[in-house]
Amino acid sequence: MRKFKIPGMGKYILAIGMAITPAASWAQRMIKVSGTVMNVADKKHKIPFTDIIVHIYSCKTVAEAEDLSKQLKSNAATPEEVTAFYVGDELAETDANGYYEILVPDNGALVFKAGMNDPILERVNNRMQINVEISDGIMLGNVMVTAKLKEIQPEPKASRLIGNHFYPYNSFVIPQNQGNTYSRLIIQPYVLNCETNDTVAFLRPMVYDGKEFHLTQIRKMGYDLKRDPLEPYIMKEPLTKERMTIHWQDTVVVPDAKVNYSCYADFCIEDYNSVPFRKIFQLNTCANKRPLKFLDYQLNVNELDLSRYPERAQVEKRNTEDRVELSFEISSDQLTDDPKNQQNLNLIGEKLKMILNEPGAMLKEFHLIGTASPEGSYQSNLQLAEKRMKRVQEQIMQVIPSYTAERVYQNPQAKVAAWSEVAGLMEADGKSGLAERINRVLERYPDQMAQQGKNIRVFAEYKKEIVPYLEKLRQVKYKCRYDIYREPTDEEVMAKFQKEGIKGIYTRYEYWKLFQMLNDDRTKEELARKAYRESLEMNQPWVVPGNLLAVMYLKRDTTDTSVLEPLINRTVFTVNYERTNPNTGRKEIVNPIEVVANQLNMYIRKGDFENASVMAKLIPDGETKYDLTKAYAWALGGYFQQGGASEEENARARHTFDTICRSSERNAIVMHLALETPEGNRTAETMLAHQSMEDAVMWYLKAVVAARKGDSGLTDAALCLMRAFNLDKKLMATAQNDGEFDKEIMETALDLYNHQ
Repeated sequence: MRKFKIPGMGKYILAIGMAITPAASWAQRMIKVSGTVMNVADKKHKIPFTDIIVHIYSCKTVAEAEDLSKQLKSNAATPEEVTAFYVGDELAETDANGYYEILVPDNGALVFKAGMNDPILERVNNRMQINVEISDGIMLGNVMVTAKLKEIQPEPKASRLIGNHFYPYNSFVIPQNQGNTYSRLIIQPYVLNCETNDTVAFLRPMVYDGKEFHLTQIRKMGYDLKRDPLEPYIMKEPLTKERMTIHWQDTVVVPDAKVNYSCYADFCIEDYNSVPFRKIFQLNTCANKRPLKFLDYQLNVNELDLSRYPERAQVEKRNTEDRVELSFEISSDQLTDDPKNQQNLNLIGEKLKMILNEPGAMLKEFHLIGTASPEGSYQSNLQLAEKRMKRVQEQIMQVIPSYTAERVYQNPQAKVAAWSEVAGLMEADGKSGLAERINRVLERYPDQMAQQGKNIRVFAEYKKEIVPYLEKLRQVKYKCRYDIYREPTDEEVMAKFQKEGIKGIYTRYEYWKLFQMLNDDRTKEELARKAYRESLEMNQPWVVPGNLLAVMYLKRDTTDTSVLEPLINRTVFTVNYERTNPNTGRKEIVNPIEVVANQLNMYIRKGDFENASVMAKLIPDGETKYDLTKAYAWALGGYFQQGGASEEENARARHTFDTICRSSERNAIVMHLALETPEGNRTAETMLAHQSMEDAVMWYLKAVVAARKGDSGLTDAALCLMRAFNLDKKLMATAQNDGEFDKEIMETALDLYNHQ
């Protein structure tokens, strides 16, 4: 923090600077706060400041804000003088609608200063919307109150978020004379992530053409309006100079159901030659309504009956591969004296010995693939690399008995890395500038490696920065293929595991036995992960370890949807489908219901309700054991209200609603409130009257019911929230970001809580 002295003032004010700050300051989470500043001098009307600029200052701490407020209040520094020391996102001004946006730490504060009025300090406290009312002290005449709206002025609304379905909406008033028959109005809504401020989706635009503009546009498009990229979005209602009211709503799937979203829109009015009006307005705040956030659901894990998935001892084909680094003498196939060379050769030798010493294992193939760096002649590099691989292969095969070595297929190979691989490595290390220069050379000389190298070697950074990456490319990859067969007893399997542990080599039959004999979940999970990885490497995903691994994850609330996905065939629209695998000849079960149900749970926990609905569709309706889990997926995905495209969808919505309502009284209340209908609210209110009032959530839900009654329910809503806060303080943050409650309710509830 720097202190700046204002000449002639004799006082200091605090301003944000680029000075060195403690590390803790960098840990603050910056959030975008928005809101409106209204003039309430006339108690009957609230209007934005038009003749006075309202300055908003972002302060990292409350203490800083208090110091700044004192300076402004004492007139030791004017807003203009203070503003000179604030830059970028640290300062904002209201627009003609009283709207502002500003970045501020989530535990910081904002200071509002309007003309000669006293400054107002607002603690942020993780709020993303802060509306402020300031009395300018001048009663406004009726002429100002009744004046015509001069600008499009949508009031930001609190939108719904159910699962990963976001439901933005608003109404836009286009003032009289804002449009005309010679203009086009384009409204492009888009959705922002409130945590990152990133744009996550562009919604369907709305285009309103004036009649004359439309006729001219047809002529400009050669009487083929399909050439106009905005033609699909042109609305039937024409744009005129008369006042227009546009009611808008949309639905969009957002990537993460756990964060809040806001919606903005780019409003643009254009004519044939210019854009007389263009402005961005906020349509929906970050205070999302999440009607199902208190839905109480338990997701069961589903284990396989291993007797239905028996394994028998048979010949199994295995692969194993790895990479090592070997250094050679320049232009020679001789290894250097670097001790790492011998260490890496020993690693390969030990791997081969382990396979050879494994009972029932037979080495079938051994491959070495060497990579040479691209400097110099391509052919020379390739020949040298091949010579080196043959030399290394000869050394390694010495550990194998001659009888066995003669029966092992060997095919040492070599390739020359491309300069593009060098650029890729440098790009990954953050050296994008040098990587871009290399790529420009490659574009200039495509498929000319010698010419590429000649131009790159003249770089001043070649020896110091590029050569080390060439060395990284000089790698040797080895691959072993072997068959394994044995049929041990249970005692022999356990004895082998106790001796070799997780790192041992096991057949599928031995894994199957161990999964049934091991009792320690941690050990079983490690073994399942190893067995499943081996099956994936062979392109034969094995359901037993895959589902076992998913069960372990679900038990400790770990979400990873990639585990079970290889075991699910989405083109087979059912579960437990039996068929013969054409590759192995084995009988197999496609889409085991336990696997599909576990993946459904995974997607629900992840908040990916689109894929959850796909899993729910795979499970037939007759499988009543999974009805409730399916209902959770449908409901959390937003599929529980009437009004679907078909009677089938409406029937599913009714079944979903009824199934969850039957699961518990709390869930029944939540579902009725989620309908957001007068009937649903009344039913929820009746049910809440019979619930235990020692439950914080019940008081919170009573507050929602009261808040939906409008002004008449304000006091009851605040009282219910206070009682909820008394039982669970965590609900305070929940309520502050809940679109169900307006500023007045929250302020009243917090005041009651703090002064009880």
